[in-house]
Amino acid sequence: MSCWKTINLTKDIGLYRIILISLLTMILSFILTYLPINLLYSKVHLKDGHFLMFVLLLISMHPFHKLLHIIPLILCGCRVSAKLKLFHLFPTIQLKACQGMKKNEMIASLLTPFVTCSILFILGSIYLPTYMHYFSIAMAFHIGLCVPDFLLLKHLLFAPKQCFIEEFEDGYEVLVQNK
Repeated sequence: MSCWKTINLTKDIGLYRIILISLLTMILSFILTYLPINLLYSKVHLKDGHFLMFVLLLISMHPFHKLLHIIPLILCGCRVSAKLKLFHLFPTIQLKACQGMKKNEMIASLLTPFVTCSILFILGSIYLPTYMHYFSIAMAFHIGLCVPDFLLLKHLLFAPKQCFIEEFEDGYEVLVQNK
């Protein structure tokens, strides 16, 4: 196996640029999700109860997002190690795949949190329209969390079809079979 490409988003794009892109994506996502739902349910009176549950949802969003990355990998038979850490007062999970994974497995792992949470928040907005503003904010926040996944996905889509992805300390390596 030889290394086709090394992907280090922090080095390639920059941490502050990724944060800026995430924040802009959150704002745009909120506008694009809240306005159509608000137009559909314009006569619904919004409630601001359960704010503490909403804050807990936002705090638990990152660990839940990380756990959703694990599910496709486990279903594909890939071993994954997870470490629970606290970042200030917020829980975070650090994941590490124990072996190289196929390109399709990695793409499925990257897309699972976005698809799952988006569906859940859209359904929540439809079935509980009085809390649609909470669901729209949570969905926008989650889409902002998905920005690094989308940036990595962009690199993987242009990688060779039969490649393997290996995680290392600072990023990912795209490996191809020597002929």
